[in-house]
Amino acid sequence: MWPCPRIVAESEEACRKDQGNTIKANEYLDEPEVVLAKVKKIAELIKKAKFCVAYTGAGLSRSSGIPDYASKAPNTIIKIKSISTSLNAVPTYAHRVITALERSGYVHYYVQQNHDGLPQKSGFPQEKMNEIHGAWHDPSNPVVKFGGNLRDDLYDAMMKAEEQTDLCLCLGTSLSGMNADRMAETPAQKMLKRKALGTIIINIQRTPLDSISAVRVWAPLDDVFKLLSIELGLDENLILNLPNHGTPLPIQHRHVFKVPYDENGVRSDKKHTMLNLTMGSKVRIAEPEASNFNVEGYISKIKEDGDWVVTLSEKNKIVNRVLGKWWVEAALKGSIPQLPIINLSHSD
Repeated sequence: MWPCPRIVAESEEACRKDQGNTIKANEYLDEPEVVLAKVKKIAELIKKAKFCVAYTGAGLSRSSGIPDYASKAPNTIIKIKSISTSLNAVPTYAHRVITALERSGYVHYYVQQNHDGLPQKSGFPQEKMNEIHGAWHDPSNPVVKFGGNLRDDLYDAMMKAEEQTDLCLCLGTSLSGMNADRMAETPAQKMLKRKALGTIIINIQRTPLDSISAVRVWAPLDDVFKLLSIELGLDENLILNLPNHGTPLPIQHRHVFKVPYDENGVRSDKKHTMLNLTMGSKVRIAEPEASNFNVEGYISKIKEDGDWVVTLSEKNKIVNRVLGKWWVEAALKGSIPQLPIINLSHSD
């Protein structure tokens, strides 16, 4: 049995009362030697895992400057950066280590509650990402409001991953009853029947699954992942040199890309089409499962970071959405089944 953590910040508020979670938003810390011992155990489990999934909430991105919902303690121990907008946030150290874990073959899939694109900014491959609650950098995946409908294809992909998962890294989420929380609960329940390695929970607040977790760490995520990277012998230079805003695209393309997809944006071994993302190019949403499927618009801005702003007319409103350049990186490789947007044809 591990020693109990000590309380370091108190709050009378529930961490997620809006979601029916009445657990108080107190914050706890393990002693340093306990954290180190738990990290050693986590490393052992990661090495054993056949299909390890990262399941992350807003707590993972908090140190990047993006606010969360669950932190209520006036004297919270998590220090956050001051940023002009959440769209400008850069990946945390923990994000970078998760990407390094994927590149080392330790993490196989990623279900993200957040909308921020920070995993992809650090280089995590889009084809292994499931942004189940919507994404700021995918025009075909608008953010899902609380109580809203999840995209069928993303939910089905999550269910498939859930069946395969023998180890879940549950990071920075209060586990307040979202449908996606099954990613953490299922392997935890399977562990009780000795059918999985279980769920590792790293959070400074209590969660409903603490009692059935394989390892429960009470410490800031960046601190834990620093220790974990050392324990697993990950390359520190690789971690530090991962990008802040996705892998740069080859400059010769000049915003026009030949990709292995058909005229509807479906992956093809026989056809190639041109994806023209130059200023003013007309596009439409190509993902059939998208709530804004077939909505038309145009490229209205090419950002300094290399992303594109897509201006769309949705439900009689003009909205600006962002296409992260990692989508184009994946399209050039043909590693995603469907393009989020395609150009309008002359017949449209």
